[in-house]
Amino acid sequence: MTTKISKKQLKANRQNAQLSTGPVTSEGKNKVRWNALKHGLLAKSVVIPTGDPFENRAEFESLMAQLHEQLKPVGILEEMLVEKIAVAYWRLGRAVRAEVGEIRERLLDWNELEAEEWTRDRAQNQHDIQISRLALPSRYASDKIVRYETAIDRRLTKAIDQLERLRRRRQRDNTLRSDKRSDRKK
Repeated sequence: MTTKISKKQLKANRQNAQLSTGPVTSEGKNKVRWNALKHGLLAKSVVIPTGDPFENRAEFESLMAQLHEQLKPVGILEEMLVEKIAVAYWRLGRAVRAEVGEIRERLLDWNELEAEEWTRDRAQNQHDIQISRLALPSRYASDKIVRYETAIDRRLTKAIDQLERLRRRRQRDNTLRSDKRSDRKK
């Protein structure tokens, strides 16, 4: 369904649109780049260099180096899969930090409540109830974090399985080539 607007309103809308184009300079764009970041679980960039605690690119690169050393990828496909494994592992760590942040926030809320004046008996009962509830993030946050962790874990498992299949195929191909060479020599 379309709504008709007057020519005057259309002209005003177009003029206003020209005023709100967002940052133009690379400095301005870089400054607002992370504005919409809430928890980082869906971030396009692997390492998020802002927030508390900020992520360290050197740590991610160290993880990549360790995986390369341990997995010794051969060829571009194996390289891609090792990178997928690193990214998934990195994001799982982010999910754990998100959960810890949620718990920390709930505990801070409890500390504020605790600071209020309560009667002794009521405070003890409320304290016991609240502490049992505060051991976990809110149901909404917990559900979201578990969904993200599950999706990330699937990607991690899939990348590991793909890497293993690719390696088995390469080993099988190498064995076949080796057998053919030895047959020719006979």
